[in-house]
Amino acid sequence: MPQSNQTEYFAKKHTDAMRCVRHGWIVFAFFMLFNPNIQLIDIFPDFIGYFILAKAIQKAADAAPYFEEARKALSGLGYISLAKIPALILVAFVRSGNMQDNDIVTLAALVFATLEIIYLIPAVKNIFDALSYLGERGDVPTLIKSDSLASTDALRSFTFAFAIFKCLLYTLPEFLKLTKSVDIGPSASVLTGSRYYPWAVSASLILGFILGSIWLCRMITYVSRIKKEGKFYAALKEIASVNYYGEYEKKVYYRYVNRTFLYFILSAVFSLDLSFSDYNDINLIPSFISGILFAFGLVKLAKIIKSKALVIISVITSVLYNVAAFIKYVYEVKFLDKFGYSELFRNYSTTANYEYSKVQISAIFELVFYIALIVIFFFAMKKYTTVKLGKWQEDSNPAIKSRYYREINIKTVILTVIGALVGLLSFAKVFIQGSVKIVFTDPTNVTMPTLFVPSLPWFGLLLTAISIAYSFYAVYYFNFVKDEERV
Repeated sequence: MPQSNQTEYFAKKHTDAMRCVRHGWIVFAFFMLFNPNIQLIDIFPDFIGYFILAKAIQKAADAAPYFEEARKALSGLGYISLAKIPALILVAFVRSGNMQDNDIVTLAALVFATLEIIYLIPAVKNIFDALSYLGERGDVPTLIKSDSLASTDALRSFTFAFAIFKCLLYTLPEFLKLTKSVDIGPSASVLTGSRYYPWAVSASLILGFILGSIWLCRMITYVSRIKKEGKFYAALKEIASVNYYGEYEKKVYYRYVNRTFLYFILSAVFSLDLSFSDYNDINLIPSFISGILFAFGLVKLAKIIKSKALVIISVITSVLYNVAAFIKYVYEVKFLDKFGYSELFRNYSTTANYEYSKVQISAIFELVFYIALIVIFFFAMKKYTTVKLGKWQEDSNPAIKSRYYREINIKTVILTVIGALVGLLSFAKVFIQGSVKIVFTDPTNVTMPTLFVPSLPWFGLLLTAISIAYSFYAVYYFNFVKDEERV
């Protein structure tokens, strides 16, 4: 299929009347954002609102100026807000050793508030610049009139103030809980917190709700007027046509490709085996997470190269792999929670060996379907690079073209081999961990504590190193392919 038809195919499924996220979802996003936070705690998660808004202007970002910059900033805010969840866990873990340590809470609140403000300022600026531009160039009076509190200019100023105050209101009270030392005669006493802290938090919550409620009402009025006027999407389509509609189609297509490649990169990142003895050696990143991401990428890749048969094969193989991986993980968690690898030493427990055999058998099925997925990926990616890359040298010498595609195929083979190696080593680790040996902490004194370790203690480190190499090479490879396709 010619390139123009390819881009038109992917643009068509996204551009029907330039439809974006519905009005109700946008209002819901504003509702998620209006409420104040307490420390890093957000009752109505902001990241949901940010991601909805980023999705809402995604098509507009392909058609008109400033929307893309706003979309990127909103997505960044979504990830920053989402990162508060693991940050809360980390803060709780740090404070578990010293419950009076409030400094870490203040530091975390300050860091996140700073990051949010850095992203909020360009997000607000660009989204209102985009709306003003659209109103002026696309004949949308609602976006350019300035005779009400719900006008674009009035909301721009109020949104700036609300965004900054929201960050300050959940940060400033935390400075009242910083640790300080007080001299008491010859000794010193460490004090944390201030008696004014509860009042400061209460005041910030009340003020935050007042500002947020006003902002929410004004934003709902604003988007309702835009919806009622009914010219927003028509204006986007008109500007897209003026700015050469073919460029819009390419943007939609490349966005689809970038998302496809991102699934493969994330799959490589989540292939890392993250297990700690404090958590019963359970892998905190189950392999089916990587498998699900890989499946999404593979199906999208099959759609790009227009192969229905490959789509069906990819779906079936992906389902089989993820089912096998999930079953293996369930058996593994059950075994480690009830027994542990030490029970396998010299067949100490028949029941433990029987339970672990379930892990090993399911690991065999997991490996078979994993290798099948890797093989499917190789042929799909080889076809993609053959069809999409090197168009700039169609009239080149056949020898040059042959060398060019050979070099690309070598890179594809390297990525495939590293990916397959991760799967093979993960499979081998299951059996190596099942072969346990005892290590004396003091060989001269057998009464000292002993350790039960795998027969190859260094094998886990090797798997980690290969997984990291897989992640880095995946980033390099897919960025290379994207750059070559855009030449």
